[in-house]
Amino acid sequence: MNTLIAIVVPTVVLIAYVATASATPRSRRREAARRARRVTRHPALANLGDVHRRLDAELPAAHADFVMSRVVRHRVDAVTLWTWLDRLGAEALVLALAAGHGYAGLLRILRDERPYDDSEARLLAELSEPELFQLAAA
Repeated sequence: MNTLIAIVVPTVVLIAYVATASATPRSRRREAARRARRVTRHPALANLGDVHRRLDAELPAAHADFVMSRVVRHRVDAVTLWTWLDRLGAEALVLALAAGHGYAGLLRILRDERPYDDSEARLLAELSEPELFQLAAA
């Protein structure tokens, strides 16, 4: 019985340590790259964390924060955002949200067959959120 305890307890402790050990920066980068490839192949798996990472990579910090705050306010789901980013890009998402399009507006634009008119969205966005675009110009 003592032998069994002497073998089982260290084994359990070792398994618990390995399972909770923090990942190295290299393994975290590798995991993030793997996740990005998987979500790119299967957009239905996207979550808001994936969208946030992509926005951080493609936009200035002020614009990415603005988009995420509007996403939370309008309760836009991650799959819609990922589809928008694939089709129209991150800058168009900033313009659309700043122009006052909510969740329904984003879906309507994605559904339309005609190309997205970003000049109209840019004008509306600059009128409704001037401080956001003054930061980008500076």
